[in-house]
Amino acid sequence: MAVSLTPEKLINWGPYRFSRNPMYVSEETTLVGWTFYFGSPGLLAFSLAVAAAMRYAISREEKTLQDRFGESWQEYVATVPRWL
Repeated sequence: MAVSLTPEKLINWGPYRFSRNPMYVSEETTLVGWTFYFGSPGLLAFSLAVAAAMRYAISREEKTLQDRFGESWQEYVATVPRWL
């Protein structure tokens, strides 16, 4: 089976009903949890760096999705938050 980096359909069910980026939310939640659990300033810095990288990646992904899905993407964006 061929793998494509171009989205073929807009997924707006499952966890994508609540957040446009549920995987990023889960990853950042885990990092913040570890930061509090270990009380580590280094983990806090890492968590903030990852959040900044995610924000950049999301902005690029959203441009691709807008170009690909147009009106249906705009409707999705209007009803589902980026994070939570």
